[in-house]
Amino acid sequence: MTDDAHKKNSPETGDAAARRRRVAWNEIDFFRWPGLRLIEAGNGVARVELDVEDHHRGGGGSPRHVNGGIVSYMFDGLLGAAVESTWDEGVIGQVTITLNVQFVDAIEAENRIEGVARVLRRGGGLVFGEGQVFDERGKLGATCTGVYKLFRNRHDTPAPG
Repeated sequence: MTDDAHKKNSPETGDAAARRRRVAWNEIDFFRWPGLRLIEAGNGVARVELDVEDHHRGGGGSPRHVNGGIVSYMFDGLLGAAVESTWDEGVIGQVTITLNVQFVDAIEAENRIEGVARVLRRGGGLVFGEGQVFDERGKLGATCTGVYKLFRNRHDTPAPG
């Protein structure tokens, strides 16, 4: 193993990279605006929290429950963070191809909800993931599957033929 390969695989470097990724994610307006907070992301697993406020509630449902649109927004960021945690050096971006949300139960929360996601399979340019969102008592409220397309640096893409 070369010195560079050893540094890339060392726990200290991995922890530092995870901290940088978490800080960067939490500073992106798209995630900050609704109040999403990345707690951890690494090795294809991510955890996100949302401090529930009045503007996250209601819509077509009860004023005590988190709106399904907010939960869907949370899933996109959550699964995306799990996918991003698997990037290699050649990946420069990603987009959501599909996001399928299933609401299992109403998500009632006084203060906070939490989501967890994991990558199921990564092959070529597509990554498959799944996630779950829980209320503050730990009760499952929704599940989700998603497919993400990875974009690579053109210099790292094999020529057709």
